[in-house]
Amino acid sequence: MTLFDWIKQQFHTLTVDKSRPKRNHRDHHHDYHQRKRLVDQSQKTNNDQKSPYAIQADNPATTLPEIKQSVDQVSPVTMAQSQVTFFYLDENHQIIKSPDILVGNQGESFHFKLPRFKNHYLVAIDHFTNHFLAYDQDVTLHFALKEGLPVMVYTVDFDTGQILQPVKIISDKMCQKYEITAPKIDHFRVINSTGKKYGLFDNRTHGIIFYYRKEDWETVQPVAYFVRLNKHHLVFNEPNGYQLKTGLPANIIIKVFARIDTSNNKSWLNIGGFEWIENQHLEPSDPPIHNLIASMTKTSRNRVMLTGAVDFVPGQSISTFDKPYGKQAGKLLDGTKISIIATIVDDQNLIWYELENHQVIPKGYIKIDHG
Repeated sequence: MTLFDWIKQQFHTLTVDKSRPKRNHRDHHHDYHQRKRLVDQSQKTNNDQKSPYAIQADNPATTLPEIKQSVDQVSPVTMAQSQVTFFYLDENHQIIKSPDILVGNQGESFHFKLPRFKNHYLVAIDHFTNHFLAYDQDVTLHFALKEGLPVMVYTVDFDTGQILQPVKIISDKMCQKYEITAPKIDHFRVINSTGKKYGLFDNRTHGIIFYYRKEDWETVQPVAYFVRLNKHHLVFNEPNGYQLKTGLPANIIIKVFARIDTSNNKSWLNIGGFEWIENQHLEPSDPPIHNLIASMTKTSRNRVMLTGAVDFVPGQSISTFDKPYGKQAGKLLDGTKISIIATIVDDQNLIWYELENHQVIPKGYIKIDHG
């Protein structure tokens, strides 16, 4: 190597060394401006700390919660939902209908139409509401059974048609069971009935009729024939009953409507209404052609001016006739006030009263006013 080459090499070396500090200076200069920008940015940030939404460049992650909070404040609020359940219970706390469930947003109102039941009516409501709240709600509606229409119980004498006891009225709530037994009535026995003796109370009136017969009446037979009386007969209000005030003379021909045999071995004949004679001292007869009594040939009539009242069986009526032993012309209720214009005496000394309408009635059924 020549001296010149060595010097050149050394010169080159020195040139390289001198150039590195210059590059380093440029690098330092670049770092200075970069740091300056960061410092300026930091100072700007410090000056803007009053804003809650400022971003810290040195630690960007710390600003995420603040940014999220800002977004939440401007997002729409989601409403909470809840439900209201309606329960329907009877008087025994038994379910009468499956529950109804309404669902809606908190704070909303709703209109709920209560159901109607055929056999129940509403008596109370627990915790009623018409708004959805933040929590679920239960509403309990209490119902009671309606009253069913009554069951009417009648007791009737089968042979006379009389009502033996006041009508009995039985009532209870809808759908409740009833079972009716015949009332016990002294000296009568039940022989038949109509109507359902058991069932449920509902929206209809039910009627039950129990038919009775005198307990000593063994046989009751409707008949239709005529008899001639061979002797004078007493007349009674019913078989084995009490004696009426007038009787029937011998040889009269009368029609029989029913025959009853009683437990004391007697037989009775119904001759109309509430009049009965014993089935003895008589014989079958053909219907009369003219008069119902063949042997009566004359009567005497005397004019009078009397007042009185029918004296028969309380609540019952007595027949009137167009003439003594003639055809039935009408009826008069026991206690009816009457005016008498004449007395008629037949040839068997039976007395009849002639009324203002010229109908006649036996004397024994009239109570004359005195004084």
